[in-house]
Amino acid sequence: MATAVETLDGQALRDVMVRFSLALERHRDELNSLNVYPVPDGDTGTNMHLTQRSVVEAIDRLSPDAPMTELGRGVAEAALMGARGNSGVILAQVLRGLFERLGASVPDGPAGSAHLADALAAAADEAYRAVARPMEGTVLTVLSDGARAARDAVRKGADLRAVAEAALEAARTSLERTREVLPELRAAGVVDAGAKGVVLLFDALASVLGGRPLTVEVGPSGPVGHVGGVDRPPLSFRHEVMYLLEAADDRIPSLTERLDGLGDSLVVVGGGGMFKVHVHTNEPDRAVDAGREAGSVRDVQVIDLEDQVADQCVAGQARAVRVAEHQATAMVAVADGDGLARIFRSLGAVVVRGGPGRNPSVGDLVEAVEAAPSPAVVLLPNHPNVLPAAERAAGATGKDVRVVPTRSIPAGLASAAAFNPMAPPEQNEEDMAEAAAATATIEVTRAVRDAETPKGAVRTGDWLGLANGEVEAVGGAPGEVASGLVAALRTGAHEVLTLVVGAEPSEREAAAVEEAVRAAASDLRVEVHRGGQPHYAYLIGLE
Repeated sequence: MATAVETLDGQALRDVMVRFSLALERHRDELNSLNVYPVPDGDTGTNMHLTQRSVVEAIDRLSPDAPMTELGRGVAEAALMGARGNSGVILAQVLRGLFERLGASVPDGPAGSAHLADALAAAADEAYRAVARPMEGTVLTVLSDGARAARDAVRKGADLRAVAEAALEAARTSLERTREVLPELRAAGVVDAGAKGVVLLFDALASVLGGRPLTVEVGPSGPVGHVGGVDRPPLSFRHEVMYLLEAADDRIPSLTERLDGLGDSLVVVGGGGMFKVHVHTNEPDRAVDAGREAGSVRDVQVIDLEDQVADQCVAGQARAVRVAEHQATAMVAVADGDGLARIFRSLGAVVVRGGPGRNPSVGDLVEAVEAAPSPAVVLLPNHPNVLPAAERAAGATGKDVRVVPTRSIPAGLASAAAFNPMAPPEQNEEDMAEAAAATATIEVTRAVRDAETPKGAVRTGDWLGLANGEVEAVGGAPGEVASGLVAALRTGAHEVLTLVVGAEPSEREAAAVEEAVRAAASDLRVEVHRGGQPHYAYLIGLE
């Protein structure tokens, strides 16, 4: 680890930004799981990391000896253009305030302790100004408390390192208080996700200035958008709207007032004619129109928050939502059934509809690969009959396509849960193939014709149980078939059982099968999903 630094110059600031990005990557899943307020969209960590990644990429393009003013402009522009979600937009404003004040105070650098404290205060002020309805117990409070502690330390004669440490310790304390300020956090027993992200910024700053490693440890996962034992009211505003706006600065106050009347979670950041707008609303068209009346709008994104929340409820805590923007690797998965399509999308996949009885063509798969948001793609066929087409598709595109040979939906789900959009394709291929190979698959369906099987004669309409593609059970009720195969296949290495219910079973039958399966795997974590797939009434994966 490098030694402590006496002044804050451009290279030190670059190091802070890189270290902050690494910390966000390390804590991304934790921050995602903590997010319970104001909307359980579960992507705070991902949004902050993607925003900060844009900053680091922009810094890498600058000359190593760029003055503080040029560095500040580069950071501010990259953060603004790359901001994702409410948390990312607020982070962009924090970085803008921090770097612009440093650039104005010491345009050629370096900065001292008083300059740093002043810049932290400016960052906190800018964040407050960007939020239409500031609320205490959030990232805003933690920023302000850290900045206040930095100024207090300067008044006591502290050096640069001590100022950064004082800001970090105050932010840590403030972060712990967030769980007591907001009822949602208190009920969930967690701290504010965005606020912890800002603590990581203070830690990166103190780490570089003090010549020490990062100290904030990854904490336990939170509730991933729902509070156990607490009924969450319906979302007040269904849509998240984001766009870039080119407009005169004097048009922003009236725009902010108009958008404030359309929803909540309103954040408008930027300056000098370029702004990032974020709002939750039930009237997305009006929100976009308001921007167009103020200036020129581009890069519009509208996200259905109710669908996003529903996907999380389907996918469960073990399968966190992944955001597929500016990622190192994309994922394409083949699935049939609305429920299964939602699950794979929630894991970050571009979904190609198809499966047994209607296999997708090579062209269908190529089209999906080309539409995937990365030059590198992992492709999950999820059925033996789709595998040849997937391999052909991989060779028919200019992208780097890795086919993970998943031969069933349960194996595909396990593989997709191991997907990391920020990891390189070779790492994803290895991790996802390992997850698929470790999954035992059970399929329960009705025979469509009379036949002889290794387990005896079967008549049309009889229940069949297949284990890893081979017939292992004939006849009996579906619950008996499913639970018998679970008992036969499960090992001490299995921890999770996933039951996916198809389109045909009634609620009563599905409940009976679920009860039988749970009894056969009483010590495993059981996840049950309505996949809506045809042909196979029940799919079971043992991971």
